[in-house]
Amino acid sequence: MKKIVLFLAAVAILSYSCSKGSSSPGGGGNNGGGNNGGGNNGGGTTTGITVTSISPANPYPDDPITITGTGFNPDATKDTLEFGRLQSGNFGAWHDGLETEMASLCTVISATATQLVVKSVNPVHLDLSAFSLSTTSLALLQIRAGGKKAVTPLIPFKRLLMLNYITNPDLYNDQTGRPSDSLVIAGRGFAKTGVSVSIDGAPLTNFKIDSTAYAGTITLRLPKTFFGSENDESIMADKNMTLSNPDGKTVKSTFHFLLSPHMKISGIYAENSSYSLSGLTSSGGVVKVFVNGRSLKSDATVKLGGINIQSQSALQVSGFPDNTVITLTPGSLALGNLQVSIWRGSTFYGACNFDVKP
Repeated sequence: MKKIVLFLAAVAILSYSCSKGSSSPGGGGNNGGGNNGGGNNGGGTTTGITVTSISPANPYPDDPITITGTGFNPDATKDTLEFGRLQSGNFGAWHDGLETEMASLCTVISATATQLVVKSVNPVHLDLSAFSLSTTSLALLQIRAGGKKAVTPLIPFKRLLMLNYITNPDLYNDQTGRPSDSLVIAGRGFAKTGVSVSIDGAPLTNFKIDSTAYAGTITLRLPKTFFGSENDESIMADKNMTLSNPDGKTVKSTFHFLLSPHMKISGIYAENSSYSLSGLTSSGGVVKVFVNGRSLKSDATVKLGGINIQSQSALQVSGFPDNTVITLTPGSLALGNLQVSIWRGSTFYGACNFDVKP
């Protein structure tokens, strides 16, 4: 009778051990050994699973990752993988026992006995968790298949490449780009050199990159004619921005842009304060009015006014220059105090006066 009792006790212990080591696969690797920073083996065993390589060796958190080794289940639904970190030398998952929780979740794209292709379900949260305590990646993968378990070496992730938002310092830091204005592109994971940026396929140039392990900015002044020669300053459109790192990793996002630069006049003055009409006529001279500002437009109107004269003409510019010279011939002048003013529709931009004497 004593031998029978001992035999039954041994069977019960063995049965409990196998049950603990054979936790059924779940969507996020939600097993007793992995939760809350559980042990490396967690009741399973590393025998029968090996990891010989991970490709790419230095992936982005949203890249598919190919794991080569042995002992995987060719049925992808029976391989369970989750991201985590080392905790006191053991694997610790980034969740509290709920497979719906963020960074640990991993999906198996394909499986053979010697190769798994996997991808993070939540790359943003994987990125934050992998770098939460260090400027270098702390992430690794736990693999479970058929009651066996193995943990990969640390995976040296790159920071997730992101385009988060744009700001316009010349427009009260509004998140709207505009030609001729400064443009700040904010995100993460930018390389410090070799980056290419485009808007609807048109490349941006002459930009400065400031990138750290935690954040990055690209600053430039958007060319005046980047969106063409549109004069209407109220027209806005959504534009697709594409950014590529030198390794070929690309990210895209859509932002708001005004299509025309903002015209301003900071100064307008005649070359002289007074002129002799007879002197101009005999010498073939002209009156020069200098206009300084920003993004002068061809739809602006030049008005010449005085007691006996009132005329207007288009501002003769193209390409949105910052300065120009208005030339008035003697035949367009009259005696007296004359004013040259610049308008766009009903908007007044600036004026200057000069005297014309006999």
